[in-house]
Amino acid sequence: MEIFIFASIFLGLDILFNILSSRVFKFLGIDLLFFASWITGINYGIKEGLFLSFILVLEHSILHLNKSRLIVLSIPSQISAVLLGYFLGPTHFLTSLLIYQLINTLIMLLVGGFGPFFVLFLISNTLFNILTQKIWIQIFGF
Repeated sequence: MEIFIFASIFLGLDILFNILSSRVFKFLGIDLLFFASWITGINYGIKEGLFLSFILVLEHSILHLNKSRLIVLSIPSQISAVLLGYFLGPTHFLTSLLIYQLINTLIMLLVGGFGPFFVLFLISNTLFNILTQKIWIQIFGF
């Protein structure tokens, strides 16, 4: 699949998930920021993964203006997702997700964003990413 088609699909899905989660669930965490960056790093490489990561961070920030500062601060996490996908590959999904969430947690501790809502974000985001990976495996085989 061409990278622009791949990126467009993930961007469209992320927009859909963001709209649904903001209207239905009322909190963040149901998004493709980790998974899309990670899988793009595996399938296309670092440059392409970083490109998609930055596009998704921008899109996510625009759709969640009230949390955009915290979303932009997640850029180191997005970079790590791409690098972990590229260097560790698909067999280290849970390790990559754990490192990603630890970086997110460290950032939130440093900027004073750690609290009950962030814990809910961590739980929902981790569960959503695990579900997304399981669906990906069923469809694409890894």
